[in-house]
Amino acid sequence: MALSLAVTTGIALDGGAWTHTASANGGVDYETATIGYAGKNFTVQMVTVDLKNPFLRVEPVIASGGIGHVESLSSMTERTEAAAAVNGTFFDAYAADETQKYPNGLMLRAGEIMRSGENQTFAVSVDKVPIINKLKLGMTVTVKHNGDAYSFSPWGVNTYYGAEAYDQVIWYTRDFGEKVSFPGGTKVVVSNGIITEITDGEATIPEDGQVCFIGHTDGNKKYMLSKLHVGDEVFVEAKVENKDSGDTGLAGGWDAAIGVGPKLVTNGAVDVDFARDGFDDPKITSSSNVRSFVGIDEQKRLVLGTVSSSTISQMANVLAELGLTDAMNLDGGASSGLFYEGALKRTPGRLLSNALVVKRYDEPQVQVVVNGKFITEYRGFIRNNTTMAPFRGIFEAIDAFFTWNNDERTLSVQRDGKQIVLRPDEATALVDGQTVKLEEPATIVDGHMYIPLRFVAETLGAKVQWNQELYRAELTVSK
Repeated sequence: MALSLAVTTGIALDGGAWTHTASANGGVDYETATIGYAGKNFTVQMVTVDLKNPFLRVEPVIASGGIGHVESLSSMTERTEAAAAVNGTFFDAYAADETQKYPNGLMLRAGEIMRSGENQTFAVSVDKVPIINKLKLGMTVTVKHNGDAYSFSPWGVNTYYGAEAYDQVIWYTRDFGEKVSFPGGTKVVVSNGIITEITDGEATIPEDGQVCFIGHTDGNKKYMLSKLHVGDEVFVEAKVENKDSGDTGLAGGWDAAIGVGPKLVTNGAVDVDFARDGFDDPKITSSSNVRSFVGIDEQKRLVLGTVSSSTISQMANVLAELGLTDAMNLDGGASSGLFYEGALKRTPGRLLSNALVVKRYDEPQVQVVVNGKFITEYRGFIRNNTTMAPFRGIFEAIDAFFTWNNDERTLSVQRDGKQIVLRPDEATALVDGQTVKLEEPATIVDGHMYIPLRFVAETLGAKVQWNQELYRAELTVSK
């Protein structure tokens, strides 16, 4: 059945199957509305998104040059193959340096912190439940050397406090760009969880790693740099603290987050508190302008939109009248922009640092959980009625030993005396030397290898439960 229509998918295990349907084209709708408030009419443009649709996924997107750079909203949507998008968090739009137009709000994608911070935040959990709460993102880094462990918490992720902040400690990922070249600090390069280089010069951020910038103060040299060595193991624990509920959990429990504010609506009622949310600029507190927002409706759908010239208070009342249960302000004025299915419904008057994007996939995306551990970085997907899963995350989660032979183009995995050999695009595998036919061959997508989930489950003795609502496969494998 063609994916452009309705897709019937299933995972067959132990002779049984679950069958599910989802729309490849649906889940995103656009409308306009005119709402009267206090004697004035306001035009609202809005896109409503079904977060449970497995063909859709919400994520913050940064400019192509990395954090600090800018790009047109139309270019961002084209580059990410978006079905819908709205401009994102505030940024330093008037910075003289074209590489330092940094966003001012936190951002998270697929359990990974793109930029740390503490803001009123729109977030989507891995259970596809949206919230708007005050969140704080942070991390702890643990370095192990000869059996000894040393832990520290960076000041921030993918930010920079200027040359005058001599003792800053910042964690950089590829979301920041390709290189870290700030003076006055040592760059510790981490690749695949191992420190590979320590330099005072320019450092390249590895595709599979990070760079930690450590400012040149006596304290940092004595208490931090002295404990870091090439070859040390590095473990990162990213956390999300909900300031409203008091709960703290791992960032891996969240699929997307973007922090801005101020908050507009809570539980269907206007909820504007500038002091609480840290705003005192008259452009926010009292001026009228075209504004952008992100919200949640009674069906727990995501709502992206813009409102014609209004104050924050007026916009909050308009959105409450529209029936949104929760809503939050986004960057506004010249930054306001809204995109829907190939067309800009509102064109921003400037290039943007970031946007909140709804991506549409050609194949339904599948969440994978192994022994309770979420495989956050890459989703599985369904192809020809077979669920394909990212091999690395699964094998790492069950402590399997695996190697890739680039010359022979083979992936070999060993666990509990079982050996499996796979080749991409070949419909057979070797299990303990015997040829086994696969329902769908292993495949490489964007440089990452995916294998049939049924094959993994049967070969490694996994028990699988399927959650139709979330399109989630939960594997349990004895260790």
